Amino acid sequence: MSKVWFITGTSTGFGRQFVQQLLQAGEKVVATARKLEAIQDFKELAPDRVHLAALDVTNKEQIQSAVQEAVDVFGKIDIVVNNAGYGLFGMLEEYTDEQIRTQFDVNVFGVLNVIQATLPIFKRQGSGHYVNFSSFFGTWSMPPYSLYSASKFAVEGFSEAFAQEFAPFGIKTTIVEPSVYATEFFGEGMQHTDKKQEYAPLYEAYEKGMSNLKVGDPAKAVQLIISVINSGNSPLRLPVGSQAAYTIREAYSKRLEEVNTWFERAAEAD
Repeated sequence: MSKVWFITGTSTGFGRQFVQQLLQAGEKVVATARKLEAIQDFKELAPDRVHLAALDVTNKEQIQSAVQEAVDVFGKIDIVVNNAGYGLFGMLEEYTDEQIRTQFDVNVFGVLNVIQATLPIFKRQGSGHYVNFSSFFGTWSMPPYSLYSASKFAVEGFSEAFAQEFAPFGIKTTIVEPSVYATEFFGEGMQHTDKKQEYAPLYEAYEKGMSNLKVGDPAKAVQLIISVINSGNSPLRLPVGSQAAYTIREAYSKRLEEVNTWFERAAEAD
C-alpha cells in the first residue's frame, strides 16, 4: 500500500528529487512550494498520485490549508518531510537584524509551524514520521555559516526532544544531516551579507577549504534517505554523504576529548 508524503520546498534541490523519486516508486505525494507554477510539471508524472499546494512555511494559514487539502485528497499523511529552508552566508557582525530573523523564521519556526499543523493528524492516526532536514552544519559550525548553523542546531535540539515526546503516539522522527550537494543552496537559495574587508582572510580560508570539498549528487542522497525511512529501522540522526559522516564524527570526537580533558575540573563545581 502506497504511503502519503507531505513535502515542503519541492521546487528545487532535495525537495524536487523527493517528489520525482517517490512518484516513480508509486507513492502518493503532496508537493508544496511558495509558487505553484514552479512545480506544475509534477502533474505530468502521476496526476492521480500527486497534489500540489501553495505553501510558505512562514504562513500558518497556508500551512493549515495545505494540510487539510492533503487529508481531503488522500485521507491521511504518513510522512512529513520538512525540507524547506535556505542558507545565510556571512560573518556574524555583517548580518542585519532582518536577515537574522528571516533565517530563523524559515529554518526554525517554519519547521515548527508544519509540525504543529500535522501533529494532530499523526496523533489521530496513531502513526506518522517526521523527517526534518538539518545539515552537517547542525552538529558543528564555521565561518561564514554561524546563523545558518545556529538555525540547524535549533532543529536538532527540538527534534531530539520531541522524538521522545511523540514516540508514545506511534510517531517517528529522523533528523537528516547532509553535507554539500549540487542543489540551489549555493546558488539562488543563498543570501549574502555585505562583506567587511577585515574578514577577507576568513573568506579566503573558506574558499580554499571549499575547493577541496566533494559535491554530492542530490539524487543519490534522496535515494538513500527514502530507503532508510522505508526500512522501518530509521535512526534519530542520519548523516548523508561521506563528508557529513566524517566531519560529524570528527566534531563529536573533538567535543568528547575536550569534555574528558576538563571533566575533573568541571566536577569541582558540584
